[in-house]
Amino acid sequence: MTNDQVLSKENAEAEPQRLLVDIKEIKKHFPIRKGFFSRQVGAVRALDGINLQVFAGETLGLVGESGCGKSTLGRVILRLLPATAGQVSFSGTDVLACDSQTLKGLRRQMQIIFQNPYASLDPRMTVGQIIAEPLEVHKVASGAELKGRVASLMELAELSAEMSDRYPHEFSGGQRQRIGIARALALRPQFIVADEPVSALDVSVQAQILNLLIDLRKEFKLTYLFIAHNLDVVRYISDRIAVMYLGRIVELGSCEAVYSTPLHPYAQALISAAPIPDPTFDRSRRIILQGDLPSPANPPAGCPFNTRCPLVQERCKVEVPEFREVVPGHYSACHFAESLLPAALNSTAAG
Repeated sequence: MTNDQVLSKENAEAEPQRLLVDIKEIKKHFPIRKGFFSRQVGAVRALDGINLQVFAGETLGLVGESGCGKSTLGRVILRLLPATAGQVSFSGTDVLACDSQTLKGLRRQMQIIFQNPYASLDPRMTVGQIIAEPLEVHKVASGAELKGRVASLMELAELSAEMSDRYPHEFSGGQRQRIGIARALALRPQFIVADEPVSALDVSVQAQILNLLIDLRKEFKLTYLFIAHNLDVVRYISDRIAVMYLGRIVELGSCEAVYSTPLHPYAQALISAAPIPDPTFDRSRRIILQGDLPSPANPPAGCPFNTRCPLVQERCKVEVPEFREVVPGHYSACHFAESLLPAALNSTAAG
C-alpha cells in the first residue's frame, strides 16, 4: 500500500461519513419457465436479501466466486435490472421506485464501467461519439463545447484526443477500458459501479487502470463499488470489503480486518486460495472446500454455506445465521464467527 493510500484512508476515517447508497433487503429472482405456455416452475435466486451501505468517498470492494450475484447487484443498484423486492436509496432518493424523469436525473450521478471492454463499446461509433453520447442525451453540451469536453475526458483517461475519430477495433483492451472510463466520467457522477473493470486485461495493464481509477477518485471525489474476484486487486484499491456467497453478503469489514482476520469460513477459504509468490509457503495451510457450489435455483436450507462449511453443525442446516457485528465495524453471517477470532479479540468481543 502506498503512502498516498494510507493518508487517504486516514483522512476518510477522520471525517464524518455520509451515507450515499443504502441497499435494503434487495432480492432478484430470475424465473425458470417450461412448457408451451412458459409456465413458471421455479426461480434462480441471484440476490436473496442483500443489505449494504456505501459511504461517500469510499471504495467498497465486492468479492465472491463467479455466479454469486456480484454483477447482478451492481446492475440492480443502477436499475439496469429490475429488482424483485427491496429498496435502493441514493442520497435519499429511492432509485427503484422513482419515475422515469427522476431516474434520468439520477443517471447523471450514477454510472457504470463494464467488465468487457470489447463488448461494451458500439463498433459502429467512433470513440468521440461514444464519449459524447451521454453529454448529448442529457443535453449538457453541443458543438465546439462538446468536442472540447470529449478531448478533456480522453486526456483524463490518459488517451490522446487525436484518436477521437478512430473506432473501438483500432484500440487495445486497456485503451478500450480507458474509453469506458472516460464515458463513465462524462457527466461528472458521484457514484460509479466498476464491474470487474480489469479482469479481461493483462497484469501490467491492470495496474495502470487501477492507478488511474485511484487518481480519478481523489481528483473528483468519486465513490466506487468495485466488483472483482481477484483478491489482490480488491485489496489494492478498496477501503472496505464485502464478501458474497450464493446471493448473500456473508462478511463485511475494513480491508485490513477481512484479510487479516476473516470471520466467515467462506471468506477464510477464499483468502487462503489466493496464490502467494513464495516458494517456501506451506500449501497445507490452504483451505480446500469440499462439495459443489449449490444451485441458486435450489439453495440449501439454513445457512447457504452449510453444504461446504468445515464448521457446520446441525443448527446451520435449519437456521439462517444473522448478519451481525462481531467486533466493531466487522460483520459476519456465521453462527460461530467468534470461534474464528484470535484469543485476544475473542475476549474483547465477549466483553
